[in-house]
Amino acid sequence: MMTDYEQLAAVADQIFDEAEEDDARLAGILDGIADDIRRELLTSDLLNALQVYYYYFREYPGDLPAERLVLAPASETLRGVLLDEVDIFELVFEVDASGPAIVVTDGETEYGRFRGEGARKKAEDFVLDELA
Repeated sequence: MMTDYEQLAAVADQIFDEAEEDDARLAGILDGIADDIRRELLTSDLLNALQVYYYYFREYPGDLPAERLVLAPASETLRGVLLDEVDIFELVFEVDASGPAIVVTDGETEYGRFRGEGARKKAEDFVLDELA
């Protein structure tokens, strides 16, 4: 079900008022709303990619990745948002049909897709193993 944009924006405004710029509080509020509305918000331009990253992984990604994520709208996560670069590899945060993932790529080839708790650490460990 597609929610009317104005309704979705009103829900987002209410959530932002309650969350008071606290990503942990925002994630908790998102947990409590209807699944269909939450899914739409998490892929809309009403949230930023950092809020979506925090919602799914419940961890702060670090200063540089956070700066990159905060500048990207949540809708960009459907295509992927660059988190970090290590040598020839890029770590990209992406939300696909199976949910959130940290993708290891060189810009052309995908080397790994990591999901669930610790996905970022698993992706970083994979890159370090590849470079060793």
